[in-house]
Amino acid sequence: MTCALATVRRSSERRGGDDKVRDNILASIDVGSSKICTLVAELTPEEDLRILGVGVTPAQGVKKGMVDNIQEATEAIASSVEKAERSSGSRVLAAHVSINGNHVNSLNNRGIATIPGRQRPITKQDIDRAMEEAQALNLPTNREILHVIPRFFIVDGQEHVSDPVGMYGQRLDMETHIVTGSVTAVQNLTQCVESAGVQVETLVLSPLAAAEAVLEEEEKRQGIIVADIGGGTTSIAVFVDGAVFHTAVLPVGGYHLTHDLVAGLRAPFTAVGALKTEYGSALPSRITPEVMV
Repeated sequence: MTCALATVRRSSERRGGDDKVRDNILASIDVGSSKICTLVAELTPEEDLRILGVGVTPAQGVKKGMVDNIQEATEAIASSVEKAERSSGSRVLAAHVSINGNHVNSLNNRGIATIPGRQRPITKQDIDRAMEEAQALNLPTNREILHVIPRFFIVDGQEHVSDPVGMYGQRLDMETHIVTGSVTAVQNLTQCVESAGVQVETLVLSPLAAAEAVLEEEEKRQGIIVADIGGGTTSIAVFVDGAVFHTAVLPVGGYHLTHDLVAGLRAPFTAVGALKTEYGSALPSRITPEVMV
């Protein structure tokens, strides 16, 4: 699982027993099926990230990316946060938190804003109106919107406009990628994090965080798929023409492969997991043809 450092914003540093907010201190919590990971980092004047502390603890109360035991998950999150606080010397009061699980769905939708007259250029307010229309979905009461991500704009038929602000036109179309999730799953995850003493700034879909961490803009323009294989889930993000086109979370992960190997090798789970980690490879080119697999 990937900690969403690219999406975090602030935590708080303890100074002489007082909490002093520092805008350049970042925190994120990745709640996975196999481990809970908390990262604390500092944003440098050059806008680089310097890792200050990491806290990793085995996941408890989380199955296939979703909380299934509030108390166990809360304790695991609190343990991860405490380790990160000790190693960084900072107290984490708020963080951005990854969300996962096959309750997540996505779709692409379009919003339209009409620009009155020809006397003024397109403004940020026009973009906001188009976005509001795009996310005006008739969702069931047990679903909520997690992300509304602009993909590209169309101005009077001119497609794939990256930034229409300042352009002239009478019709602004906005293509968006919308991610929705289960209200119950969101509430359970939020409850666990806040019970651990951390305010949830926002929830970030795991494959979107992974994409920000590992992809270059050129790769997104050429078209690429990111697959984040965790313990109990595999989350994917598909990029086309520089923008996210599809996201999904599958309820299958590394644990399932390990269980298959356990059945085939008739060996203990822990030993097989260690063998898989040490000798396994996702690239066939790295495997010697003479080696029996």
